[in-house]
Amino acid sequence: MDIFKREKRQVEHKIFSCSIHDDVEILGQVFHGLQDISAHVEMSQAVGSSCKPSVREPKKTGRVHVGELWMSYPCFDSSDYLYENRTYQNYILRERPITFEDMERLRKLPSGINAQRLSPSVPEDMLPMVYYVGDGDTMIVGV
Repeated sequence: MDIFKREKRQVEHKIFSCSIHDDVEILGQVFHGLQDISAHVEMSQAVGSSCKPSVREPKKTGRVHVGELWMSYPCFDSSDYLYENRTYQNYILRERPITFEDMERLRKLPSGINAQRLSPSVPEDMLPMVYYVGDGDTMIVGV
């Protein structure tokens, strides 16, 4: 047996659900619900977009930086196109400014149902992440 052989250990991520109105601490910063996380977004991109992510000035500043990958709800008729404004939202959070490379890695992660990128198999260096299905009271947080 080679004593220098190192085993790769699977690190389990902590993934939990909470209300979109709950306070949640991520990277040492307390966010007051999903709306607060969204207010910190500094780079955003639509799923399937061939354009570079849009850079924007966050409404709130803090030491945690947020990137968003979103996808519109499906539309099936003209009424949907007129009134449907919900989106599936994936957020990555970093202690440094979000880069185009961060957004590209997020975009390339395997997509689950409803454009969800957060899963137990997400690479550890992509965490923390938050996912919201665009409707209801629950968001999923991965740290």
